[in-house]
Amino acid sequence: MAKQGKRNTYDRIVDASLELFNTEGERKISTNHIAAHLSISPGNLYYHFRNKDEIILQLFKRYRSELSEILNRSETPKDMNGMIDYFLEVFDVMWRYRFLFADVNTLLMRNSELSGEYQNFTWKQVSPMVHTHLQRLIDGGALKGEVLDIDALALNIWLICRYWFVFDGSLNNHQLDEKSKVRGLLQVFNLLRPYVRDEFMAQYNDGLTVLQHRLEAN
Repeated sequence: MAKQGKRNTYDRIVDASLELFNTEGERKISTNHIAAHLSISPGNLYYHFRNKDEIILQLFKRYRSELSEILNRSETPKDMNGMIDYFLEVFDVMWRYRFLFADVNTLLMRNSELSGEYQNFTWKQVSPMVHTHLQRLIDGGALKGEVLDIDALALNIWLICRYWFVFDGSLNNHQLDEKSKVRGLLQVFNLLRPYVRDEFMAQYNDGLTVLQHRLEAN
């Protein structure tokens, strides 16, 4: 029974840290803040995590697991509607862990273990899978393009995803809401426009209209 209680405390610390990092900013939150938020002693927190960076590493692993589940699906989008749903799921995950992207370079410089995990995930899993999905859309006839085009497009899509919340927040006095996800997706789809085949252009434009309506909705 005690073992179960320890596991619950561990998860509560990770969950509370994610909430506080997202709402207050990771730099403003210390382990003492987290312990106080949970009404536990700092010593109890340190029993599970030696420092804040260990908590951040666990949150990154959660983010990696959730995003990998989406990226590694055998069934991939075959048209523009599928692409919208697919990338909305990607942005949903990134939104849940948005603190990771608020000052990602500082986090990576501060934590060598996180840096290694992050770079490995980005270059060995995320970038190849984005490229694979784009290639499947080409093979399915929705997109056109050569290998070099798709290499550049996959990289540009990931750069937008990685830095979007920082950029969008800077335009809104560092205030983000969930519509930031839709604004990010619109930017991704603007990158796709030159590659959309003529017979899919009407569907592409309909998708953009749907996204615009989401932005305008209360």
